[in-house]
Amino acid sequence: MQVDFQIIYLYSRTSIPIKREVSGSFINFTLYAFNFELMNRLITFLFLVCIALSGTQAQNEQSVTKKGLPTFKIQKTDGKYATPVNLKKDIPVMVVYFDPDCDHCTQFISNLIKQANLFSKVQLVLVTYVSLQQVKTYVKASGLDKYPQIMVGTEGTDFAVRYYYNVIQFPYLALHDKTGKLFATFENEVPTPVELARMF
Repeated sequence: MQVDFQIIYLYSRTSIPIKREVSGSFINFTLYAFNFELMNRLITFLFLVCIALSGTQAQNEQSVTKKGLPTFKIQKTDGKYATPVNLKKDIPVMVVYFDPDCDHCTQFISNLIKQANLFSKVQLVLVTYVSLQQVKTYVKASGLDKYPQIMVGTEGTDFAVRYYYNVIQFPYLALHDKTGKLFATFENEVPTPVELARMF
């Protein structure tokens, strides 16, 4: 039996279909050889997504760690800068990383300032990354300007605080005890102000 092979290679970004037809027989089959580079990228992407999701789940729970306060430098609405040096010693700190355009953030902060009396023995530091003008507009519109005990400022595009806590979703809360030790973090789905106050 004479056998003639005809191999046709068709290439695309996603796969390399290879069709082989064998004359004089009943064999007619198609094999697909995948683009391994693309597959590797896809696997890597899925792996990173899994890490991000597991990290978010862990951060939504109280997580104990030995981290202290970040070395932040934020610009307040008066144009002056604030750093950890401006915080009082031996008093717990709650850092809130937020975005003024985030509905969850604005709702949380609105509830927070309504119950600010619960945090009379806790230092509240609200940090964002938007422009100073946006911070000024938000502080005035939200009524935060009536609470001088709450430190509000922007770190701009430095992202030192954001990278320190590995913030992915907003709002992000970091709770530090009076020694500065981080004892709990929450992300996106956060406790109510009443629940948070009971943790200090």
